[in-house]
Order: sequence, then C-alpha cells, then structure tokens
Amino acid sequence: MRQIIILILLSLIIYMIKKSFRQPPSTKKENSKGQASENMVKDPVCNLYIPESAAVKKVIEGKTFYFCSNKCAEEFKNLSG
Repeated sequence: MRQIIILILLSLIIYMIKKSFRQPPSTKKENSKGQASENMVKDPVCNLYIPESAAVKKVIEGKTFYFCSNKCAEEFKNLSG
C-alpha cells in the first residue's frame, strides 16, 4: 500500500515538473469573449488608466496625450499653456 502512495506522489511530481516547462502563456490578456484586450493609457491629469479606444486623444505641441474626459484635457491644456 505504501508503494502505491509513493508511486502516485512521484507521478504527481513528474507531472508538475513537465507542466512547468510548457510554453509560457501569451502576454496578451483576453477578455471573457476570448478577444485580446486593448492597450490601456494613463490620463496625465487624474492618473486614471483607460482603454485607448475610450480615451479623449489630444495632440499638444506635437505630442499625443490621452485623457479620461474633455474636462481633464482642458485642465491639462490650461496647466501647460
């Protein structure tokens, strides 16, 4: 009986070792529908992270900034200009 338990434990250890050497998971996260999630951007005013597609995009002095709202974009423009 003791030999069976040892054999099962050894098999489990070998399985865990093999599993750890498999291909690493993808770096892209997927949402619940199996689609890759998009890039998150940071609002420089309120430091909120938002999806790039939902962000208010403004080009100021040749540099692109992303904001969570028009209010933050205007506040940033007033602070920098």
